[in-house]
Amino acid sequence: MANQPGTPSPGRRAVVGPASALRGQLSAREDVWIEGQLEGEVQAPAHQVTVSAGGRVRAEVKAKSVVVEGELVGNVVASQMVTVRAGGRVQGDIRAPRVALEEGCQFQGDVDMDGGQASAATLAPELEAAAEPPPAPAMVGEGSG
Repeated sequence: MANQPGTPSPGRRAVVGPASALRGQLSAREDVWIEGQLEGEVQAPAHQVTVSAGGRVRAEVKAKSVVVEGELVGNVVASQMVTVRAGGRVQGDIRAPRVALEEGCQFQGDVDMDGGQASAATLAPELEAAAEPPPAPAMVGEGSG
């Protein structure tokens, strides 16, 4: 089946190489892989934006999904998921229905999942469960009769 005009072929992606620096607005209809420096805004609403381990981004990022292995300073909005990998750093707010913060990453900002403010318990429920005493057993009343 042939691609429609303006539709990227499978596996195709835009790359900001490790020796490249880009300033301005990047709008993409394909996945974006950032190995160099980018400052401004990135829009790839139907695709994934990846900031590689060597990537340095100072931008507002809007995409279907975002993966950060390097450094991203700016707010992130994803329609599906944001993942900050071990060694990745994000300074800014994240808004996405699913967020994964791997052990060893750095994150400073707020997380909004499905329109609600996510707490640390939303991201790691076992941490809050360990910090709170167990609930008291429910009292069951005897029926009258």
